[in-house]
Amino acid sequence: MHDTSPGIPSPAADTFAAAEAAAGRRTGRRQALAAFGLAGAALAGSQTIPGLAQAAGPGPALAAPKKRLEAGAGYTSVDDLRASAGAADGEQVHVVGYHADRPGVGGGVFYWDADATETDDGGTVIAATGVATGRWKRPVEARVDLAWFGWTGVGDVDDAPKVRAAVAALPTGGIVETGPGKVRLESTVEITSIPILFQGAGATDVDDYSTQYIVATGAADGFRLKNVHGGGMRDLVVRGSGLTGGSLVATEAAGTDRNYMVSFINVRFKDGYNGMTLRSCNTIRFRNCVWNGFNGQYVILLNGVGDGSRADPVEFVQCGIAAGPANTGVDNLVIDGLGGSIKFFATAVLFGRHGIWLKNTTGGSYPKFLYFEGGGFENGHGYPVLLEAGAQAQFANVYVSADNELSNVRITEGFTGTATFTGCIIRGCGHNGLDVASTRVTVTGCVIGNNGRTAHPAFARTITGTSSGGGGKVRITTSTEHGWETGDRVSVLDVTGTTEANGKWTINVVSPTAFEIPVQFAHAYAGGGSAYRHGTGINIRSAATRVVVVGNAIGGLADGINRQDYGIVCASPDVLVADNDLNGNLVAPYTITGSVDGQTRFAGNKGVEQIDGRLVARVTGAVPDGLYDFGNLLYLDGQRIRVTKVTRKLGGGACDVRLDAAAASAGGNAIGVTTTSQTTALTSPFTVDGTGTSLRLQARVLNAASASDLEVQFAYQILG
Repeated sequence: MHDTSPGIPSPAADTFAAAEAAAGRRTGRRQALAAFGLAGAALAGSQTIPGLAQAAGPGPALAAPKKRLEAGAGYTSVDDLRASAGAADGEQVHVVGYHADRPGVGGGVFYWDADATETDDGGTVIAATGVATGRWKRPVEARVDLAWFGWTGVGDVDDAPKVRAAVAALPTGGIVETGPGKVRLESTVEITSIPILFQGAGATDVDDYSTQYIVATGAADGFRLKNVHGGGMRDLVVRGSGLTGGSLVATEAAGTDRNYMVSFINVRFKDGYNGMTLRSCNTIRFRNCVWNGFNGQYVILLNGVGDGSRADPVEFVQCGIAAGPANTGVDNLVIDGLGGSIKFFATAVLFGRHGIWLKNTTGGSYPKFLYFEGGGFENGHGYPVLLEAGAQAQFANVYVSADNELSNVRITEGFTGTATFTGCIIRGCGHNGLDVASTRVTVTGCVIGNNGRTAHPAFARTITGTSSGGGGKVRITTSTEHGWETGDRVSVLDVTGTTEANGKWTINVVSPTAFEIPVQFAHAYAGGGSAYRHGTGINIRSAATRVVVVGNAIGGLADGINRQDYGIVCASPDVLVADNDLNGNLVAPYTITGSVDGQTRFAGNKGVEQIDGRLVARVTGAVPDGLYDFGNLLYLDGQRIRVTKVTRKLGGGACDVRLDAAAASAGGNAIGVTTTSQTTALTSPFTVDGTGTSLRLQARVLNAASASDLEVQFAYQILG
């Protein structure tokens, strides 16, 4: 057997010339190469010719002879080569092209291994017709070219067997190179345990350029990776053709062995049923990849089976993920069941239904450790961010918007908590910017505005009837499904007969086409009417706890349509809402619709009258001129306050009242008091400083005229 060690000539070298002389009967088939010489031989093949240059790439060459190729020693095609056996062990020849009509494509150097008996694989091992022992072999290191196996690039035949043969030619892993052209797969290419990198000539959005793997597998997957450690895809397009199921690429376990360290770089996936199904995988990375045009269930799914199929960590860097404008019912990213450390950097998620959906239908553990930074969500027809199950999700510097009647961010009770939104822009959806029913949700430094876009008669549901519902309340029926939930705020307009239904209400949903409002049914329906739903910046539901909303701008934005009625609607007592700019909402900065307790904190918000405390005095009976103590505060000690408002009333008569500090005016003017309750916001609020010296605070009555039963309070803000 010849020696294949690098740099050591084959033992057949001494007999090469003799063998060529003895093989003169075969030179007729080689005349086509004579005009090329050595330079032409190098151009016609896709690999470095042994003896002319040292082959590149890791690992030793497999059976690579070191003889220099003699000019004229060649064949026109692989079929031509297959018709002749080698004359001597180590003999080297050149094939002009794999197919006789395609010179320069798929040819290259072969050598004769006289003792070989491997099966003809159609690319790197060629059996001579009628010869049991001895094979023509290509020098192979870590790369094979798909053209070596007869691929033409036309894409009009099933190329899957050629791809599988190329993979099999790299038993310990390597690169399958594919030049510009189309590779048609009519059956699944499955790779088990071998790290194979599919390398193309570049990704593109034009179907007739670069490297195109066309998946035409019906309802089956295109590529399936099982227990693959390494490899992946680079610089190519994977697109579907007439698919009715499956994914373009899927990963799964081989037994209990998972996939590990698989990378996809500069790959475009398009026109499939599902894009990718990632299961039983660890450390999967996507960089500069694009998905577009999927009409199945999802673009990318992580897990969806059980704990044994977890997918983590998985990273997406500078990617674009889009179901496509026409595929409004297809979810873009679904993380279902156990999976963690899912990271997105500068990634755009567009169109389709939901943008990213965390859920758990597996019956096992839930997903967690989601991190999304930069990029964002736009043009979707569901929730851009839907957190139904799981924990620990972080969004930083993300743009979130949607073209529908739903909220931009929905966090349900099933999500066990710790979601943060930092520096995000959350705008322009039909309902709420954020809708929160979970625990430990923190929103800081975000711009949240122009939500509630469908709060307009143009988006109203047509009312077809009213009736007496539960407890005698008005029940309203719509002509089509309204799509609303209990707790939503709805305006009812132009109902005749049951005119008591007209107004703005918090609804209780009875069915997809009926809801009830909290007013008693009194009059029969006479016709007409419509209803539309309102939206807010942040809707905090009663089930939510430990919600922190600090340092955000929540209101109308400079561009676009603003129908956001409140900055915040809060039904939960366990909140901290502080230091936000709540200007620019149509009705009010916020409204509290639930109970309030010791855990409720609304403080320091712009656009809101801030009242930190009140000085209250009650004087029963006659009220002559003089000083009167406050019942709740005697001394201002170590603080500065600003007095902003005075509320007062007498049981009889009239007088004036002012705030005194240390028996002298605290800075404000006296204000009149009558038997009518009056509240006056001071046009010039005044400051009282008790940081240096403690000040006795009292109410002074002036100009009393038969005054009796005084009630007065001075509202103030704490300055420090």
